[in-house]
Amino acid sequence: MTKEKPSSQPLPSGLDLPIPWHLRLPEALEKDFILYLLQFSQRIIERSVVIVLLVYAAGFYVEHLINNALIEQVWRLRLISLIPVGLLWWLTHTHWSVRVIQPAVAIIALTLAGTHNYAAINTDHSLAYSYYLVSILAILLMATLFRISLYWALTVSLLILAMLALSLLNDPLIDRGLAIVVFFFVFSVAVLSLFGQYFFERLQRQHFLAERVLAMHRSELHDANQALESQASEDPLTATVNRRGMAIRLGSLIHHARQNQQLDKLYVLLFDIDYFKQYNDTYGHPQGDVCLQQISAVPKAMIHSDEDFVARYGGEEFIVALSGIQLNDAIVFAERLRSRIEKLGIEHGSSNAANVVTISVGIAGLVPGVSRAEELIKRADEALYHAKSLGRNRSVLLDEHSQLQPL
Repeated sequence: MTKEKPSSQPLPSGLDLPIPWHLRLPEALEKDFILYLLQFSQRIIERSVVIVLLVYAAGFYVEHLINNALIEQVWRLRLISLIPVGLLWWLTHTHWSVRVIQPAVAIIALTLAGTHNYAAINTDHSLAYSYYLVSILAILLMATLFRISLYWALTVSLLILAMLALSLLNDPLIDRGLAIVVFFFVFSVAVLSLFGQYFFERLQRQHFLAERVLAMHRSELHDANQALESQASEDPLTATVNRRGMAIRLGSLIHHARQNQQLDKLYVLLFDIDYFKQYNDTYGHPQGDVCLQQISAVPKAMIHSDEDFVARYGGEEFIVALSGIQLNDAIVFAERLRSRIEKLGIEHGSSNAANVVTISVGIAGLVPGVSRAEELIKRADEALYHAKSLGRNRSVLLDEHSQLQPL
């Protein structure tokens, strides 16, 4: 009997998240969406303003064809309605434009509709009622051209329709039947425009949620990759860099130092716990692990640069990489490290160096001809071997001339 494989569940994309009929998201998400929407509007306003100006120019041309005298009657009103458009274009180039886009677009739409309603009432021409139809352009400007939020467009559209109704009722020259036809036509276009905007904004909100979910997945994936990378390059017992990670990081430091001609500012300290095998034989391996953790914590607490690191090189051998320092600083660091570990006072009755746990340290700096991590570590190992041969619990430097100098 074959065992069925469990079906893998796809990650949520955000496109499958339900959007309520009223479109409102939770408060925090709603604020972020409005900002997202207005930033989108801000990007298209500059081109949209050009379209508005072209429509205005076309209107002037049509009036010129019908009756040139009309231009003289309405040019002031047209200028008044153009001022908010110019103001909006200027606002899009300021740092606080996003906060005022919706009020500015609302003012443009109300001004556009109001001035042309006034022109329809006060213009003596058989086609003067056509100015009422500009209310359609005002509504389309909000819902289709500048793309403000649905609730703003709905509110301003209702105000425009109310202004239109009042203007038609107070126009003594327009026939009542024609007034009803004009209002119904504008009302129908407004309903269709807002209905289309409703579904467009619904799709925008869905896209917004999808982007948020995708960003969350990316963040989780980044964190997971960092955790895996940390596990792959970290020693589980001492939480220091393991040998694999050490080779990569030290190689990078060497490459950087050689590129920047700073060979005299990279040093490696290789230290070994004195008589650690005897320590394990006397106190047991579990206590030996505790000892390793205590010892490794000392150099980790001493380094402060993000580039410097402590690595476990072998069983009881550790490497400290120090960059951007002078030779004297490396020597001081090594001696302080050795002294602090000795002062931990970890009992070691089987040591011939002291009655507490101590370390021997080999110091080596980057020199011409060394281009790999292994070569630099080999120099530090030579200094460490000499420190051991001198009786342990001491530091030895291998200088740039390959001379061993006990400290």
